[in-house]
Amino acid sequence: MQRWIGLALITMILVFVGSGYYALRIYKENRPQPMWVPMPLNPELPFAKRAEVANKIKEELLKPDLLLQVSKDLALPQKLGLKSHEQAASELAKIIFVDLGEADSAMGIKVPAINVGVKGKRKNLEISGKIAMRLMEDVWKFLGMKPPPRKEF
Repeated sequence: MQRWIGLALITMILVFVGSGYYALRIYKENRPQPMWVPMPLNPELPFAKRAEVANKIKEELLKPDLLLQVSKDLALPQKLGLKSHEQAASELAKIIFVDLGEADSAMGIKVPAINVGVKGKRKNLEISGKIAMRLMEDVWKFLGMKPPPRKEF
């Protein structure tokens, strides 16, 4: 009888530890993990002008046609488990952010920047990165600037 009690106790401990590990893993995968691309600005630019530029960029990025094109380019319905590109575009509109922040310059000092990105989950980190980079392509077009060269690894 004592063997059965000991076996039941060990089984219960293993079940609790296993389910705790599984719950922790699921919790960590679903934590928020924002992914953004900083766009450095001139430090002498006044704050009001920086805010105006950020608002203009956000306004342009939230246009339905652009969001639909991003969804089509990255095949988001298949990757996010959604039914259509329209649904993916509406999800994109919810998670896109454009805010003011700082970025490290080549000289190692902090300079003001506009951060363009998405508020995704940790399990979708790769997709969030691709969305952020795709959005930056459009930002460079809005501003009429040539994008900086990308480093290929």
